Amino acid sequence: MSSSVLYPSFKDAQQLYAQYSTLENISVLSNHLKKNIDDSFLSTMNGQNIHAIYNNIILRYYPNEICIKANFIKQVLMKGKSHVTIFELPVGSSRADLCKINGTSVAYEIKTDLDNFNRLEKQVEDYYKIFDEVYIICSETNINNIISVIPQRCGIYTYKQTKSGRYIFKIYRSAEKNFQIDTTKQLQILRKAEFYQFFKIRTNISNKKDLIEITKQMYDDEFINRIFKQILKKRFETQWTFLKQNHENIYEIDYQWFYKNQIEPSRIYK
Repeated sequence: MSSSVLYPSFKDAQQLYAQYSTLENISVLSNHLKKNIDDSFLSTMNGQNIHAIYNNIILRYYPNEICIKANFIKQVLMKGKSHVTIFELPVGSSRADLCKINGTSVAYEIKTDLDNFNRLEKQVEDYYKIFDEVYIICSETNINNIISVIPQRCGIYTYKQTKSGRYIFKIYRSAEKNFQIDTTKQLQILRKAEFYQFFKIRTNISNKKDLIEITKQMYDDEFINRIFKQILKKRFETQWTFLKQNHENIYEIDYQWFYKNQIEPSRIYK
């Protein structure tokens, strides 16, 4: 590769990410590239389609949450056989970046070097009301800052980016099992139809608050936690199965879009 090649800067890649949309017109995406990225660098990517070029530049030069999330899924969560992964699940006043549901429920909160930790303590607090285990995913350089904010029982995955742009993940600390789950908070996440289907409630009551109280009167906390996991696994199974079956044909920055929309990749990457 010629020494005259000008590599994209962080700001170049950040701008491309801000302008990117999975469904954006190809000519529009191409124009953004030409305005933001040096021609000498683009010439090194001959033969790649427009989505691939965006994907490669953003992953390598703008390591934001979506890059960490997709690579964690690809390298860690895709290895599981029977669990279901959930994107962006609302939990209290927070939103879990990723969740893994099987016999054990796990919440993952991603904190990149671009993030602050102002809400981390509250986020972890919310997750512990719902999940069996909680993990933080952060860079190796941020580990000491993370440890000072989270409880000892919270697990940690670290990541680093190699010179070639590849992400490497390691378990820094395993999570301890949570025995202080708030079943009311769990039940608040459920849909009304799920109460009738999974908890076999025989009543015409449609008020969710009343459904929660009836469920808590009928079942103990351990049973509710077990059924809660079954419900979430069932609800998101189709999306996760689609992504698992098609991820080799989907660019990392588009994982979440395809998870949500479940459209054949060949229809989008024309």
